[in-house]
Amino acid sequence: MLSFLLSLRYVMGLASIGVIAASFLMFWEGLLAIGNAFVQVRANPDQAIIAAVLQGVDKLLFAIVLVIFGCAITVGFVVSPNAPWKAQLPRWMVIEDVAELKNLFFQMIILYLVVHFVTLVAEMEDMPDWNALVLPVSILLLAAAMKIIATASTHGTSEPIEPTDDQSHSR
Repeated sequence: MLSFLLSLRYVMGLASIGVIAASFLMFWEGLLAIGNAFVQVRANPDQAIIAAVLQGVDKLLFAIVLVIFGCAITVGFVVSPNAPWKAQLPRWMVIEDVAELKNLFFQMIILYLVVHFVTLVAEMEDMPDWNALVLPVSILLLAAAMKIIATASTHGTSEPIEPTDDQSHSR
């Protein structure tokens, strides 16, 4: 029964393959957006080029994060923990637990939203109204939530509590 349950970790390999396939799609979309910016430079050199470049960079950054996410899922949850080559991997590829994966996912969302906000600001031609503050406020709230979750998860893995003098005398 235990061997069957342990073999279920290979199902996560399918998720990893899907994430890496999505990263290839985002790389393609990002390169097309950068190519579109080169075409726009010749036809219409103005603010639209900045927005096109930012959109391409946004997609490329997202693709990079998806590659990291896919590798982290594979190395952290699919590969055997006793694999001899695992110690030679770079630190960014090794995920120890679900809390680290969750933190990486939070960082990915915040990074995407920040670049998306900068792209929207670059596309604006006139002064933004107060509704434009919704996105940066949500980015700040997500960053604060990520910080709270990160500190809460580190408090859960502290050293064992040593008995105090009162507890040791009562035994």
